[in-house]
Amino acid sequence: MVKFGRHLQFYLECDELKSGASKPYIVPYKDIRGAIGESQESFQQLWLESLKAASDDYTQRLRLLWQQIFSDLFRFSGQDQNLLRGLPHEDAVQLYLSTMSEKRSRDLLANLKRLHSNTSMNGEALRKLVKKYDKQATARGDDILTTSLLPELYSASVMNAPAIERYIEILRDKLVVSDEEEEESLDEYMTSIKEKTQLTSSSKDALDVQRRASEMFWLHDLIENKIPQADIPMLVAHRGFHCVMDHSGRRPLENSLSSYESAWSAGVHLCECDVALTKDEKLVLAHDSDFTRLALDPSKNKKVSDLTMKEIIGLTFKSGTRPPLLLDVLRSAQTIGGSARLVVEIKAGNDEAGAALVRLFRRHPQLIERCAVVMSFDAYLMHRLRTELNELVDQGLALAQVKLPELLLLTVAETPTTTYKLFASVTDFNQVDSWLQHEGKPSLDGVYLQFQHQMLQPNGLAALRALSAQYKVGVWMMLGDPDHIVTASCLIEGGGVSYVNTDLPRSFSG
Repeated sequence: MVKFGRHLQFYLECDELKSGASKPYIVPYKDIRGAIGESQESFQQLWLESLKAASDDYTQRLRLLWQQIFSDLFRFSGQDQNLLRGLPHEDAVQLYLSTMSEKRSRDLLANLKRLHSNTSMNGEALRKLVKKYDKQATARGDDILTTSLLPELYSASVMNAPAIERYIEILRDKLVVSDEEEEESLDEYMTSIKEKTQLTSSSKDALDVQRRASEMFWLHDLIENKIPQADIPMLVAHRGFHCVMDHSGRRPLENSLSSYESAWSAGVHLCECDVALTKDEKLVLAHDSDFTRLALDPSKNKKVSDLTMKEIIGLTFKSGTRPPLLLDVLRSAQTIGGSARLVVEIKAGNDEAGAALVRLFRRHPQLIERCAVVMSFDAYLMHRLRTELNELVDQGLALAQVKLPELLLLTVAETPTTTYKLFASVTDFNQVDSWLQHEGKPSLDGVYLQFQHQMLQPNGLAALRALSAQYKVGVWMMLGDPDHIVTASCLIEGGGVSYVNTDLPRSFSG
């Protein structure tokens, strides 16, 4: 598992934490850990100061939330003030949910989730620091601090996360349907869905079916009537046709078999996926290092590489399905036929996954044509994969009529945060040639560039066209980028790019 210190560092660097109006207090884990080798008094003082700061910060932020809740209830709920006086805490949250606007309820949920994350992180940091100290103290023959510090921690307000979890649960139970909604109203589709499916909304199950049906009708209409047919082969459904909010009420979960089959069956040509290698060397679809975000039981958070496929099958997704093997998805693409193909990303540093992909192709050469692109941020991995694919051809397998996947190098458009990522700006592609060559010879087929708004300007489009004349070029986006048919068409038709990733939001067609 990822060590807590690194996990905490990632948490500190996340955009949401940085952009807050006032930064929450986060335990200086690294600094206090550095004091473990010093005197017991020094460590204990730093630890207790941090506990007090974390508890005070939590109490203040929770107080502000409750002030906001009761202020809104008295001002906007329209309830008799006699009813509001002395209102129990859970009843206050329930009443807030039933009387406030959806936006206010969503904002409250978001604030509670942030507070919960912060306090959980601080509590775990303080607990782990005591554990680390005691481990070294025992080795030195010194007194341990568990008996004195953990009672302080477990009685402090910073350990009150379960109460917040209950408030979050109350809000989430009611807002989960709203989270599934994107830009377009579900009501516009209900009439046609009832006519086509002969469903009623007499039960939650029926309503869920209607929601899922509405998404599929929307997707079919998008592909058949809204997107220029010449652009469809260049659009790449990012992680399949999925819900970016990780809910499965209307769309399949990301990287699930149904997310790809839904997209291909509707007429999408290309779908993107992420792969990881299991402990028993099976290629399974996974974006994160573990399945915490998608699993029914998030406590089972072992890394994918530490799990066998048998264990992964037991990690049921929220949708009730299991994480699929890459082999499963490629076989589905083959069965659906036509232009159904995958764009596969291998995570940087995962050389073994690249080798496993070559082994899969060796065992199942009939599936190679269902893999359109393999890409990674790791240039070394990609050049090594090119060598292994060439060796596969040289071994005389029946590949003469099979088109091998294109190998593309992923790049970023902002200053890289890790050494393996390569920076490529639309204003300067001079280094691309050297990146795609190996020992002075052509090796990779092109680049998959991070979206920049400059790409849509005349100079940016001209630069893309020039690069696309030499290499295959793809464009990937982040949440918040203009994921819209106008953007995609501009990049494809104006910039000449071969691939444009999209999450296919309801706002895609305007």
